[in-house]
Amino acid sequence: MNEQNNKLHKQSIVIVVLTVAVSVLLTTNIALYNYYQPQITGLQQQLIRTQYRLKESSEQNQRQTKRIAELTGDKNG
Repeated sequence: MNEQNNKLHKQSIVIVVLTVAVSVLLTTNIALYNYYQPQITGLQQQLIRTQYRLKESSEQNQRQTKRIAELTGDKNG
């Protein structure tokens, strides 16, 4: 009976240790998410603005190239 109690006691300790470890991991995960999320959001917004500016710049470049071709009489442009 004593041997069985020792075995149950060891299993209980293992369960408690694993529960604490999982709790620490979850808490760390939440803390890291909360820490990095504003930075990720800011970078996503910056990327959207940069992509918009790049598109606008590309369109302006196409318009200018077309205009130069018209002014110089280049039929290929």
